[in-house]
Amino acid sequence: MAGPVRADTTASASHEVLERVVMLSRHGVRSPTKGLAELRRLSDQDWPAWPVDRGILTPHGADAIRQLGLYLGAQYRRRGLLAADSCPAENSIFVWGDSGDQRTRASAQALAEGLAPGCGLKAHGLAPDSPDVLFDAASGGACPMDADEATKAVIAANGGDIATVPASVAPALAALVQVVAPKACAPGATPASACFATGPAKVVDKGGEVKVDGPLARGAMLAESIFLEYVQGMPADQVGWGRAGTPQALAAILPVHDYQADLTRRTPYIASHNGALLARQIVAGVTGGAVAAPLAPPLAPVPAGARLISILGHDTNLSNVAGLLGLDWTLPGQPDKTAPDTTLAFEVSRDTATGKRYVRVALYYQTLEDLRQAAALTPAHPAGKVDLSLPACGGDRCTVEDFATLVRKAVPAACWR
Repeated sequence: MAGPVRADTTASASHEVLERVVMLSRHGVRSPTKGLAELRRLSDQDWPAWPVDRGILTPHGADAIRQLGLYLGAQYRRRGLLAADSCPAENSIFVWGDSGDQRTRASAQALAEGLAPGCGLKAHGLAPDSPDVLFDAASGGACPMDADEATKAVIAANGGDIATVPASVAPALAALVQVVAPKACAPGATPASACFATGPAKVVDKGGEVKVDGPLARGAMLAESIFLEYVQGMPADQVGWGRAGTPQALAAILPVHDYQADLTRRTPYIASHNGALLARQIVAGVTGGAVAAPLAPPLAPVPAGARLISILGHDTNLSNVAGLLGLDWTLPGQPDKTAPDTTLAFEVSRDTATGKRYVRVALYYQTLEDLRQAAALTPAHPAGKVDLSLPACGGDRCTVEDFATLVRKAVPAACWR
């Protein structure tokens, strides 16, 4: 879990100079990925309309992630990473977005505009709508999983029975029932199959990607869809039909989503495969090394002078990398652990007294209300920040060399060649 930054007796942070940052971010606020008709089949009422098609970054979402970019750009200028009060030197900022979805492509561009406002900074990526294996290493064939091993790992992580609803999640599922389908899920309601919270559960292999079908999986999708209504800024009486239009109500149902996300994305076997290429890319960025195959073909070579490298993907990617590295956190003021715009920052500093270079991991995010309002973030009203421990290093920092070693140990040997 995230904790307070510990005092470091081997080197003072005041002797450290920030040299490079590699960021991994989730895209901005989007519409639900399921259509309104499909959502309606799992609930008692029609869902509100969105201003964009399903799974698309909204204008509000673009504004919010741009605000985070403005904040992070200003912070890294204050800390000396980037030139102050001017456009960055050519290639000093490099932004790469997942080409496979509009929401990641558009979020990457909005973040780039925030990091260097008025400078015409362009995000990079593959051709629109083409798959980028960097973000999908397992099903993309770069680090394939054994379906049987993945299934065993997920079932074991759920206590040995995939149909079990853990006691820690049961209250959240019950609260979600009262928001989404209080009539369909009422005792004696017919047909019983209309209740999203009933029925069998199973692990399925969907083209190399392991997922869970069943009540918790459906509940996770529904809870996230309601959460998105809130952070999109919909009126409170529309969020969950007025039954989830408060932070307290959202906090009561979001554990269903967070648990399901952890189960299918952070479980070590899955995280180490799905997150393998991203973890390798982070190491290359942290060390300043060249991008090795199979990363080179999908990812344009990062410019040698890049000091801020930003990779824009999905909540799945955040969870995979976190699971691979043993990172975990809770976010004060934000019930979704991987909410839109959430950013892992791997910050590399050099100790001027010893010459050693260290990696620290910080997580930047917007609170629930800041996302809802696309609020401006300033030193007086900052983004949320959680400093994360690196368990494998035994503290809140690693040397660059130790960080590279721990990642290599966490990635399957067959996926590092």
